[in-house]
Amino acid sequence: MPAILLIILLSGLSVLLLKRMVRRKIAALSTMELAAAFGMKVIFGCLYGYIFYHYYGGDDTWDYNRSSLLEQKLLLENPGAFFNDLNPLVYFNRNDNLGAAIKDLLGNWEYSLITKPMAVFNFISGGNYYINIVYFSFVSFWGQYWLFSLLTQSFPEKRKLFLLLIFFFPPAVFWLSGIRGDGLLLFFMALLLYQFRQWLLDRRRQAVILALLGFAGVLIIRNAVALCMAPALAGWYLAQRNTQKTWTRYLAIYGIGIILFFSSALLSARYSGPAMVAARQAEYLELHGNTRFRLDRLDASLPSFVKVLPQAVANTFFRPLPWEARGVLQLMSALDILLFWGLAAYCFFRRSPDRRRNWDQPLIPALLLAGLSLYIFIGYTVPFPGAIVRYKILPELFLYACLVVAIRPRNIK
Repeated sequence: MPAILLIILLSGLSVLLLKRMVRRKIAALSTMELAAAFGMKVIFGCLYGYIFYHYYGGDDTWDYNRSSLLEQKLLLENPGAFFNDLNPLVYFNRNDNLGAAIKDLLGNWEYSLITKPMAVFNFISGGNYYINIVYFSFVSFWGQYWLFSLLTQSFPEKRKLFLLLIFFFPPAVFWLSGIRGDGLLLFFMALLLYQFRQWLLDRRRQAVILALLGFAGVLIIRNAVALCMAPALAGWYLAQRNTQKTWTRYLAIYGIGIILFFSSALLSARYSGPAMVAARQAEYLELHGNTRFRLDRLDASLPSFVKVLPQAVANTFFRPLPWEARGVLQLMSALDILLFWGLAAYCFFRRSPDRRRNWDQPLIPALLLAGLSLYIFIGYTVPFPGAIVRYKILPELFLYACLVVAIRPRNIK
């Protein structure tokens, strides 16, 4: 069967399965909405693979697909070795110290989460990248759906805007649809946030187990994101207990977190937060790229972080400027930034009368502060615009969601 026909067939079956799975959920989607959302995700995923294959030499996304073929071969020839990669004892036995073992474990588990399930799907797809996109879209679609459910349950009057933002906003759909860790990061992050809210509301054991599973997934895919999310979750927990002091509790948590972060520099370099961030930045600065923003080297001191902060903010919040963009992807990023600040200005000057009530809901400070902290962390560590736009797409969704909440209900159309 030609690949295009198999893609259409599998996409149709996926929509029918998704429809059956979400039809009794609170945030139900119509068949037309599901078909349009999933179809757009598959199309953008194929476009992602085509662009990176023809213009960027394949990049990691095609490497993952090739690796899945090797994993499929390993599954057929040596099933024990295939599953042994998931054994944590392997990584602790072959490393001399705990830090190296954990780093080795997380790196290999991220690789395994992407390639090993896809190795099984290769028996259907034959290892075709574009057919594998359908499988990967089905998995990462749940991240979009859980995030949509989380937001619409809190702000049902903004359902249409959240539908457009999460399922049809081109930059987000594009960057979260390729075969790489970003789609899985969305999956685990949305699972964490959705189930954490459920646990706060009804204290069910199942919810806390699923939330911990989501946090573990985020930790595996990008451990720095998990650490940045921790104070947002702590603030959410405290604010949910007393919504009269929502922002006070969040600011207290983040203030304490900043003090502890820089105080850890007084400890050994192994446990120093600033030293870890500086080391992460140094790894990126050693890499080579066609385009690089200016980013001064960090050390483990407070003055160094203060000095580099304007560069970090500029590189993530404002760049690339339209005249700096090189290539279609950077131009898309520049237009995205213009849209973001245009919407921010619109929300400021045409503020919703219920903005104070909405922004006092514990979910909004969690998304806002998590998004801002992730932006700043990315700005501190990554000098390459191509990597920045991909890494920041998830926190960008958080910030856009906060802006959507600030739009006047009568101006939604």
